[in-house]
Amino acid sequence: MDGLVLNLAGPSTGAPVRKIATKKGGRWTDRVKAKNLQKRSEKRTGKASASQSQATPASGAATSISKTAKLASKKPRTSTGDAPASTNSKPATQTPRTQIISSLFSYNPKIEPAPQSESGPSKPIGKPSNAPLTDSSTFEGLGLDPLIIAHIQTKLGISKPTSVQRASLSALTHQSAVTDRDAFIQSQTGSGKTLAFLLPIIQDLMPLSSLSYIDRSIGTLAIIIAPTRELAKQISDVLEQLLTMRLRPRTGDAEADQDAGPRLTRWLVSGLLTGGATRAHEKARLRKGVPILVSTPGRLLDHLQNTESFNVSKCRWLVLDEADRLMELGFEETLVGILKALDSRRRMTEMAVKEGILGREVGGWDWERRRRTILCSATIREDVQKLAGMALQQPIVIKATSNDLNTSTPATKEEAAAVEKFTPPSQLSQKYVVVPLKQRLVALVSLLRMLIAKARAGSRIIVFMSCTDSVDFHWRLLGEASMDNAEADQETAEDKDKQEDEGEPIAVKSSLLPNTSIYRLHGSLPLPIRLASLNAFSGKNKGKAQAPSTDSGILFCTSVASRGLDLPLVRAVVQYDLPTEGGATEYVHRVGRTARAGKGGEAWAIVGPSETEWVGWVEKHMEQADKGEGSKQLVQVGVEDVLKNGFGGKGREHEDRATEVQLVFERWILKQDKNASLARKAFQSHMRAYATHPADEKHMFHVRNLHLGHLAKAFALRDAPGAVSKPKAKSKSNSKAKSKSKPESGAKYKRKRGDDSQDV
Repeated sequence: MDGLVLNLAGPSTGAPVRKIATKKGGRWTDRVKAKNLQKRSEKRTGKASASQSQATPASGAATSISKTAKLASKKPRTSTGDAPASTNSKPATQTPRTQIISSLFSYNPKIEPAPQSESGPSKPIGKPSNAPLTDSSTFEGLGLDPLIIAHIQTKLGISKPTSVQRASLSALTHQSAVTDRDAFIQSQTGSGKTLAFLLPIIQDLMPLSSLSYIDRSIGTLAIIIAPTRELAKQISDVLEQLLTMRLRPRTGDAEADQDAGPRLTRWLVSGLLTGGATRAHEKARLRKGVPILVSTPGRLLDHLQNTESFNVSKCRWLVLDEADRLMELGFEETLVGILKALDSRRRMTEMAVKEGILGREVGGWDWERRRRTILCSATIREDVQKLAGMALQQPIVIKATSNDLNTSTPATKEEAAAVEKFTPPSQLSQKYVVVPLKQRLVALVSLLRMLIAKARAGSRIIVFMSCTDSVDFHWRLLGEASMDNAEADQETAEDKDKQEDEGEPIAVKSSLLPNTSIYRLHGSLPLPIRLASLNAFSGKNKGKAQAPSTDSGILFCTSVASRGLDLPLVRAVVQYDLPTEGGATEYVHRVGRTARAGKGGEAWAIVGPSETEWVGWVEKHMEQADKGEGSKQLVQVGVEDVLKNGFGGKGREHEDRATEVQLVFERWILKQDKNASLARKAFQSHMRAYATHPADEKHMFHVRNLHLGHLAKAFALRDAPGAVSKPKAKSKSNSKAKSKSKPESGAKYKRKRGDDSQDV
């Protein structure tokens, strides 16, 4: 025991423990004790070394990279650093785990791969919610092309959009979720619906002008359907004015003009298809290509069925203007045929493109884009909803209200009844005069004289009548009856022959209405006369028939002029005969010819003594735009006031002058048989039209409530009503002559032109 030497390492030094010499010899018990003592010393030295390596790691604390790579797939182990031990000592016991090394790509959870996106154009990114607000009160704020803005401001004199134009431009031109949906535009009459759908169409087609391979041979890309020829011609005129815009911005420098913006080609041209025109000429234009087409329903369907060169397979826009009027005129089946023909031609072209059997076609055309249909109407009646259900898919409803865009569609009868109330312009002054039947004719003349005297030079007045015969009678009566009989009798036979050779004039003058030209318009007139009368009255005719700019104008017409026509400078509308069909709807459309685009106007109604209940009835069916202060109703004006203001004089002098005017008219009737025949025909047609009031209006408009003798005097007739209704006795010579003039059995009758309902 005395010879045992212990070698214990100090804790502060990391020197290795020197191996204790193994004792040899001696007793075996001494050797076992020495061996156990050596083991205890080695354990204490290993623990001290491990704690020191945690405080200050040694240079060899980590396992080598090569060894880690070999054991990467094995179970992770703990590294304890370099434990000092003698060369013959056994490895130290396990120490607590302090570091874990594992592979980045082993034992990871399984993740499903992302689905592959289908090939195709990506959806546009939505408009930023925190983007700066735009000014929707200007065309610039609505995002309209600068070239279009400059043109409508300089050439058309339009500086700001109307309410319906703001609503439609924001919904039909901006990139949003509703951009590709169909639309229903509903607004007041005279609010600018024509530009509300023309501007988005041109805005959409203008980018194609920068493509070199695009020309008019691409076919028809936009179709606008109007119920009447006059409305179709008016839309076509506005469209032609829009398409004459400059294709480069005006900078004042010729070189700068050449460098400004991309080079655009003038390939957008418009065309007009209406009944009464030559089909061969229309086919020639369609063969060349008409990118934007305006047409009446019958003629459009005729070309879709019979003109093979009419290319509508790429049609992007279809507009149904005045949809309520289209349904009233019985065009439902025609419109269904048009929709089927357009869809059929597009399907056939798409199949030909896929199969590669189509000839030369425009490259890169987007066949994925569907046709967009726009339906315009001032009302949403049940028949209009039926048309919307056939033509529109998930439509948005655009109204000129505070909430300009309403994405809900009326589908119930309650909603239709709610929209059935109509809104005349709030700045319109509505008046009515209760006139005895025998005073109707002189009261009309007096009212026209009063309106002309108050109006400025060049103003226009529209007078609505119930039938075409009444229009012809009053137009000819005022044009030929004169207060100076001697002057009227000086017309010689040579003058009559000259007038017959030149044909009927477009306008007539009346001595009772100084400095005023009188026009007429109805569906039985030939198309050239209708267009010439309309252009002359609106001031667009530069020919001989146009009245001087200082002259006022009066238009006698039927309800053919009550829809869609934008006639400038119309100061007043006179409803000489109240609407026989359409009720309050037709009344609002008639008065909507004045007070257009924010301007003022007057609406007058001539009401019979038995028809006074109509005033309250029509007020209930109208919804005023302003129900608070300033809400307008029909204001009554006495017939005595109208006669005094129109004929003038002191005391009862106006009655003598009215009587004198009535006698002048009656003498004109008695002067020639053709005049009396014209008056009788007008009286009978008026009675037939009066009997067509619907059943819910019979309590206000019934023939039994009329004094027929007094009504006959309103047509300047002195005959009793029974004598007027009976056909005149014909002599034998006249009957023989008439029988000779009849065509033979094999001869063909010439079809009457100008019928609106058969506009093919």
